[in-house]
Amino acid sequence: MNSRNKALVISLTGLLVMSLLLAWFSGDREKSEVDKQMFRVEDSEKIDQVILKSPSSQVDLKFENSRWRVNGQWDADPQMIKVLFAMLRQVEPRRPVAAQHRDSIRGAMSQSGVRVTLLAEGINRMTFYEAGNDQKTETYFIKDGDEQPWLVAIPGYRVYVGGVLELDDYGWRNKRIFDFRWNTFKSLTASYPGEPAQGFEVEMKDHFFGIRGMDADTTKLNNYLDAVSLLFASRYLRDAGADSVSGRKTGARIEVKDIGNRTYTLDIFAPAAGDKEIFGKTGAGDVVAFERRSLSDILRRKTWFLPR
Repeated sequence: MNSRNKALVISLTGLLVMSLLLAWFSGDREKSEVDKQMFRVEDSEKIDQVILKSPSSQVDLKFENSRWRVNGQWDADPQMIKVLFAMLRQVEPRRPVAAQHRDSIRGAMSQSGVRVTLLAEGINRMTFYEAGNDQKTETYFIKDGDEQPWLVAIPGYRVYVGGVLELDDYGWRNKRIFDFRWNTFKSLTASYPGEPAQGFEVEMKDHFFGIRGMDADTTKLNNYLDAVSLLFASRYLRDAGADSVSGRKTGARIEVKDIGNRTYTLDIFAPAAGDKEIFGKTGAGDVVAFERRSLSDILRRKTWFLPR
């Protein structure tokens, strides 16, 4: 066999080996393909109840009277509901948990995990368990009745998937403070106990909002009212956390009335040295925390509204 034929044989042999390897790896990949829809529910828009049960709490999210409610007591945070369903629509299993880690993951699910039940008109559409690693960087799901847990993720995002499922009931509450509509707004009163002259009252004047007893800059006033209507707390405090701040002096008070003579109030406490947040108390008695910047447009004094 001449050198040319030897080279040809070697090349053909190499191509044959490569083809066999490619075919083997392709077949192996096909065998290892996972069902990306494993933890998704068809027609997820029909889900009207989500129950999140952990060893420490139970959260019952239910859609009733055109809104989501938390444990039958409070309105749910619309943004968190959107996050929940976006996660349920996009989450995918990435790979099965290795055999040597299965028992520890299943143990974490039983000790501190969350049992997630999705229902539509009272019918159980899916139940699975969730747990995360200690660093809260990886999330694991396992279907009810299965033995194999899966590492899950949302394609294209580096987020802790389980975070939304691990919220307690307060974490799901609507954090909007003054949830009023402009067609029902009647008046707003802002007062500052330490600066009584800087208080003011907003009322309707000739089909426009104005401040009683003064000519106010219309743009500033409208921006202020928008900020009040869109004010959100960052979180609710409970138990010892609420008790630790609820006795503070009130630095400012905002009171909103609607045409049905319903009153919504917020007392904003004077911050203590070193506070990273500002705390307040609603008329319903809830103690809430705000990011400082979220109140920068709320704590306006009367003189701020003077025309330039």
